[in-house]
Amino acid sequence: MTTDKDLQLSPLVENLMYAASICMTQSKADDAILLYDKVIDLMPNYAKAYYERGRARHQAGNPQGAAEDLKHAFLLSPELEKEITGQFHAGTQRCK
Repeated sequence: MTTDKDLQLSPLVENLMYAASICMTQSKADDAILLYDKVIDLMPNYAKAYYERGRARHQAGNPQGAAEDLKHAFLLSPELEKEITGQFHAGTQRCK
């Protein structure tokens, strides 16, 4: 099984991920989602892109899309389990 550690990121993918993370810090989740979409188009097996897009979708108010992305990230990279579980837990806490 290929993990994120085995993937070689192109400078384009690194720049897109960085730009998306900046969008997230500026509460521009919709812009971040578009950037993560581009990363996923370029690297459909990059679990971290699904994980981060899931976080962005959660921030944008799309819990269903967030859950789908986090599940896909886990399937691609089971070692993300603690981060993903924490994300679901944080989302649950905010809903109470």
